[in-house]
Amino acid sequence: MLFDPSLFLPGFIGAAVALIVSTTLVMSKGLHGKYSLDYIDGVQKFHSAPTPRVGGLAIFAGFVAAWFFSTGEARAIMGLVGLTGLPALVFGMAEDITKRVGVGTRLIATIFSGLIFTILSGYAVTSVQLPGLDSLLKYALFAVPFTAFAIGGVANSINLIDGFHGLAAGTLMIIYLAFALVSARIGDPVLLALSLTQMMIVAGFFVVNFPNGKLFLGDAGAYFCGYSVAVLAVMLPARNPEVSPWVSLLILGYPVTETVFSILRRLRKKGQSPGAPDSAHLHHLVHLGWAQRFTKLLHHPESKNALTSVFIWVLPLISLYSVAYSNLQTRQSLALLAVGVVIYLLFYRATGLAGQRLSQAHKAKN
Repeated sequence: MLFDPSLFLPGFIGAAVALIVSTTLVMSKGLHGKYSLDYIDGVQKFHSAPTPRVGGLAIFAGFVAAWFFSTGEARAIMGLVGLTGLPALVFGMAEDITKRVGVGTRLIATIFSGLIFTILSGYAVTSVQLPGLDSLLKYALFAVPFTAFAIGGVANSINLIDGFHGLAAGTLMIIYLAFALVSARIGDPVLLALSLTQMMIVAGFFVVNFPNGKLFLGDAGAYFCGYSVAVLAVMLPARNPEVSPWVSLLILGYPVTETVFSILRRLRKKGQSPGAPDSAHLHHLVHLGWAQRFTKLLHHPESKNALTSVFIWVLPLISLYSVAYSNLQTRQSLALLAVGVVIYLLFYRATGLAGQRLSQAHKAKN
């Protein structure tokens, strides 16, 4: 039975543990704040008070608890994901605590996690339905590193969008739900169980993270969750050949598009590294434009941070809607992905113009 009630038990346990650990971390920040607090200085800092950034601990605790109560093949895969994801988690946590681990090092650690998972599980990207590339992907010597790099890239894209209360966590829940929906449509109960369980774990953390931002996902949480959704993206077409590999990319459309255009934007600036932090992401523009305008109308300036995430969630929800009604084949998936990219670009331009007008109005007033 695809929707067996026992399917939800690991997720409920994981969510409860994630919530309890999240709450404990917030209440005990006086004890660990010296190491765990994220301060308010920096080009990508938009919170108003120092906040613990070790939400990855809560996510992983929930993951372990959910694994303990899982059964069958889902339990085996969860165990493998948890073990192989440790490099991504550990190096992310090292950055959360020391603030001295570079983005390149964290990316390499996550690629290494992907490499171990691919080798041990046997799941790899063996086709992208592009003639030249598919000829190479037939060989493990090419498919295995290609898959590892893809997993690292997706994990990094989740870390890239982790900038406002609930933005990354809310996006992750929508992405997990999309994978669950496709898994239910094609009759894969194992992927359905994995997707729902991980969505519920993140939901436990989300309660503390949104709307008030009492605890941040941090690099450990972002990279580990990003790694886990990347693994789902690899397994979906590998386990179900009738599903185009482009369906996975369609589900991941928003964070991947944000990452690609961020790299292109930085490359256009002479002397700037593609991995250098900046404040020109879509979520930054929404925060300065539409979110600021709405908070003025609501007379509630404290809601601007959380409201930014609400606006951005429209993009992953479009991907969710797309896979809910598409035929899961390449041609339609590519078309829907192209529509998503166009919507992103229009969104970016509209929010940028709104931000410019507000900035000019503010300067004129002063």
